[in-house]
Amino acid sequence: MRTPRTPTRLADTFTTVGTTSSVANIVMQLSLPPVGEGVSESRVVSGSPRRRPVKRARTTATYLALATLGTEDDRAVMREAIAEVHRAVHSTPESPVRYSGNAADLQLWVAACLFRFFLDQFTTLYGPLDRAALDQLVANAAPLATGLNVKPADWPQDWPAFETYWDSMLPRLAISQEVRRDFESLADLSFLAEAWGGPGRLLSAVFGPTYHLMTRGNLPSHFRDLMRWSWTDADQRRFERVLWLQRWADRLGNRSVIRLFYRLHVWDFRLRRRLGIPVLGRLRLSEAMIRDGGGQRRWLRRSARG
Repeated sequence: MRTPRTPTRLADTFTTVGTTSSVANIVMQLSLPPVGEGVSESRVVSGSPRRRPVKRARTTATYLALATLGTEDDRAVMREAIAEVHRAVHSTPESPVRYSGNAADLQLWVAACLFRFFLDQFTTLYGPLDRAALDQLVANAAPLATGLNVKPADWPQDWPAFETYWDSMLPRLAISQEVRRDFESLADLSFLAEAWGGPGRLLSAVFGPTYHLMTRGNLPSHFRDLMRWSWTDADQRRFERVLWLQRWADRLGNRSVIRLFYRLHVWDFRLRRRLGIPVLGRLRLSEAMIRDGGGQRRWLRRSARG
């Protein structure tokens, strides 16, 4: 099977693996305790996958699309919108760690993980890249960080600098029991039941086991260990069979479909701007944390009590 040309931009790294590795990347991001607790304690209903999973998927995809295919003007508007949402994300006296949604050091880690989302989906299918390609990709990935209000000078300038930063962060990672439960519900798709009730439970039952496997398989072993997830030889064989199918999907044109998917999000973003629609939608907060039932629809609350 022919290997795609060596990527020089993040947009060249799109592969079918990215459709099954998003939760693995979320685990990586939220393994930094201030980031994980900030999401676990969130009261931002309008941006929660537990309440509005389709909207959350759209806004995340839009951010990635603008970082890879958008203009600096697009990114500036998105940066301001994200900063507004993140101002509502901050620790309280009861929080286990101190955090702020706009803290540059936390956003730098999130951006580094997003870079790994693109890099890993390509190398998982097609093998490692040489130093020159990695240097180019690191430089091209800077908008992932600057879009989160990280200063350009704080983003690693080449691959060795990125590796040094990444390795320095690993000892700081930890996953609390509360955050681990959140990850489990994302990995097996059971969180969809909170948003959609019965249909969400059905989707989780049908697709959850395979998605859990792919989440574990797409995680580096360090993060699997933090999650206390096992990985057997049988798991590896099943994972490799899915990767074989994903390579064929890429060969049959799915990479072009994925690129179009990102393009559509750029066009949707620009249309929203032109029509005066908030690019991230209306900000909605709840008094209670989402994990404690905040922002849940009435009919789902009745269903849960029943």
